Amino acid sequence: MPDTDDATTAKSETATPLGRLRRWCSTTSIGSVRWHRALAAATAAVIFWPEASVDPGIGTSPSYQAGFALASIHQLAWGPEIVFTFGPLGFLQNTAYYSPGQSLLGSIYQAVVIATLFLGIAAALRVHRAPMTSLIGAFATTAVVAILHIGHGPVPGLEYPELAFLAAFAWASVPLLQAQPKHPTVLITCIALGAAGGFQLLVKFNTGLTISAIALASSVLLDWRAVGRHAATLGACAASAVICWLLAGQRIGDLTLWLRYSADIVSGYSEGIVTPNSPFAGPTLLVILAWCAALCAMYLRGQPEIPRRFVVLVGIATAVAAKTSLRLDLWSWYGLLSFIVLAIAITPYRRPRRRMCAVFTVAALIVLSLAGERAINHIIGSPYDRIGAAIQGPSQAVDRLATVALPGALERRIQEAKARQRALYAIPDTFIDTIGSSTVHVDPHEASAAWAYDFSWRPVPDYQTYQTYTPALDRLNAEALANRTDFVLSRVSSTSPATGIYGLLGVQNSPRYSRTLLCDYTVEGVQDGWALFKRSEARCGPLAELSQVDVHSANPVFIPAPSGPDMAVLVSIDQQLTVVDRLFRGAVFPLFLPTVSLDGVTYRLLAATAAEPFLVVTPSEVNGTNLQIHAGTIGLGRASSLGLGDVTARLRFYEMRVDPQP
Repeated sequence: MPDTDDATTAKSETATPLGRLRRWCSTTSIGSVRWHRALAAATAAVIFWPEASVDPGIGTSPSYQAGFALASIHQLAWGPEIVFTFGPLGFLQNTAYYSPGQSLLGSIYQAVVIATLFLGIAAALRVHRAPMTSLIGAFATTAVVAILHIGHGPVPGLEYPELAFLAAFAWASVPLLQAQPKHPTVLITCIALGAAGGFQLLVKFNTGLTISAIALASSVLLDWRAVGRHAATLGACAASAVICWLLAGQRIGDLTLWLRYSADIVSGYSEGIVTPNSPFAGPTLLVILAWCAALCAMYLRGQPEIPRRFVVLVGIATAVAAKTSLRLDLWSWYGLLSFIVLAIAITPYRRPRRRMCAVFTVAALIVLSLAGERAINHIIGSPYDRIGAAIQGPSQAVDRLATVALPGALERRIQEAKARQRALYAIPDTFIDTIGSSTVHVDPHEASAAWAYDFSWRPVPDYQTYQTYTPALDRLNAEALANRTDFVLSRVSSTSPATGIYGLLGVQNSPRYSRTLLCDYTVEGVQDGWALFKRSEARCGPLAELSQVDVHSANPVFIPAPSGPDMAVLVSIDQQLTVVDRLFRGAVFPLFLPTVSLDGVTYRLLAATAAEPFLVVTPSEVNGTNLQIHAGTIGLGRASSLGLGDVTARLRFYEMRVDPQP
């Protein structure tokens, strides 16, 4: 009798349109042939290729992308001449048109990343699903992930390096989900992922490392005794990185230098930009804890269709995604959420009810996140529309393909974008004439101006000076500034003293660089929000210590007055850090920020460079520039002190003679 009931139920289900669709998906041969999947991947690459804009913008984020293109145009050597968390292939992820070669190669790379992500999801689903069902699931998952990865602040397009990481995770999951994966397939998968990690390392440093880690973890989880396969995976990563480095026109001896400085930027990244007590902090922490608890339960339960080795890989990838999300901003939250969406999509739940519960939970998080983003954009007056950009994706992709393919169309778009940028920047004609064909560095973070005006760009290596998070990077920039470029064109801050992004005090963010700009350059002029510096003979004397003050409270300390009009006063901060300071100011989980107050105004203190003397009083000749500062008092503290007590530190004050400009 029960068999009859089951048959009746199955028959009634297939009688409905949804039931017939499910039966067709499970029985059709569509998707079982490679060219079917290739066609579906190409379609996905066009549909899910959202471009919020293909015209270069101005400002901080567009300018760092302009730097990648300019580095390729001017053939700069990565390592000694330019450093970033991206590498010599970083221009591939630029969606904006900067040069014909960059636009063509970037378009190919971006389409391949989306197609690879789609195929990886489809392959993982195909382990336990019918071919057509896996393609439908891959379309839906790719769509959600693409929407969550559209843009990063004002930067248009998708975050392609992060999508490459998700693609690598999907492909690494395939043999881990199989009951008995074939050894040749496992070897090919691990080597291919290792090679992809080496290539991606030169696109974006940290995603290359994480993809390589995923490749090695997959090899180890499949059989930790397969030492040869582990070595082959790492060897493929190293060989790929070296080959791509040489193909990018770089000297092999510069590779280790670039790796070292990129690691410096990454090491100071969290402390330099994290925002404690962000509105995303609570939800992010709760989601991470809930997700980790679910993974632990899944591992302990040990279901046959969900191998423990797959759960471990998800845990490793979660650690990577969670580390990034600790920046506690909207885009980091979307990165974590998109990874969870992907992991849930490819996990073969035995019980449909459990899968539906996970899907509805994630769907609710996505809806709440999008609604919150829309509310925030409405409050701050931002016109950005994530869903609108996704809807326009196919038409934008077709427009991009036509622009790249049609003769003269791309060059015309580039010249029109340059004209628009010149109108927005409005650099004085006298400055442009003075610079002429001489070399120039644009600070603090407006490299796009060098592209718009076709300047001979010779920047300091860490050309976005807001991210000189360590003394080594600041020293590198200062040495390059003293010897490399003829002019420095500076976008003057709207505040005095000049502040950068994340609330950092400009002269403290880059103390050696600021001192070199004061000592080795003279002010040619200040006009219309721009200041022009020209390289000159060194005109500063040595630092002479004035006094030392031990600080044990939040009360401000008076800064010694300069002994003459041509003297500058500097201060260094030797902090006495507690264990709590070391753990919770960004390294583990950010609960507070170190701060410095000048004349009652509080700024974020970059602790790594605090011991280097930075300017607090400058001569009047640099008034109107970002070097202008005339502070009378200084104090230290914590933003969100959490009852931790007063900061303890020793302040050392110095004086430095600055010879008058000729």
